[in-house]
Amino acid sequence: MSEHKREKASQPPTLVDKNAPGTQEKVLSILKTMPPGRLLDAPAGEGALSAQLRESYDVVPIDIDENFFKLTGLPFRKADLNKPLPFDDSSYDYVVSIEGIEHLENPFLCIREFSRVLREGGSLILTTPNIMSAKSRTRFLFYSYHDFFRFIKPAEDFRHALPEYDHEHINPMTLMEVRYAMKKAGLEIAGISTNRYVKAKRWGIFYPAIKKMIISLTKKKYPGDPYMVSNELLEGEILIVHAIKK
Repeated sequence: MSEHKREKASQPPTLVDKNAPGTQEKVLSILKTMPPGRLLDAPAGEGALSAQLRESYDVVPIDIDENFFKLTGLPFRKADLNKPLPFDDSSYDYVVSIEGIEHLENPFLCIREFSRVLREGGSLILTTPNIMSAKSRTRFLFYSYHDFFRFIKPAEDFRHALPEYDHEHINPMTLMEVRYAMKKAGLEIAGISTNRYVKAKRWGIFYPAIKKMIISLTKKKYPGDPYMVSNELLEGEILIVHAIKK
């Protein structure tokens, strides 16, 4: 083998962040405010987030497909997020799940399992497409599907023969559903954020009026709720939820 080929073979694989732009960066900024600890990256994908975190945290990456994970030097575990996780109770300080639950048939079970493996006071940072933005709501009104949920194919057309694991979105969740699932699992939302802000450009000059109407109706339905009329929810592309195990 030539020197050039040996050097190329020894280089680590290029890890691609396949999440929506800015999502990983926002999650990292939230974690920077927290002390080091044991962290579960679920699902880990190629390992792009784990690569960023392993210098400061004891990271354990898990995913359904071990052949998709490219990062070396970490204790990767194959795991199905639709089933109980292969870890003891209270074994992690942090769980990070970037754009995972929308791929699952059973996101409620997944959130319960995240809570189970978290220590008391531990944090869950979970992201999923924000179907409650004004942009996504108007898309559903006219096209009957939300942003990020247009393409759903028959199961036999998927790479794994499992729709939830072929990077397909099959389970949109509102903030109310996420909060309900977390509450039942013993988790309390500490805050929400987003990767970036988007607007329904097709509405042009009518967009401010549509947003104002949504805010007015929402305040009547959810008076005093700190999140339901926030810009993060009404204009955020990806919903990023930070919850704490009580």
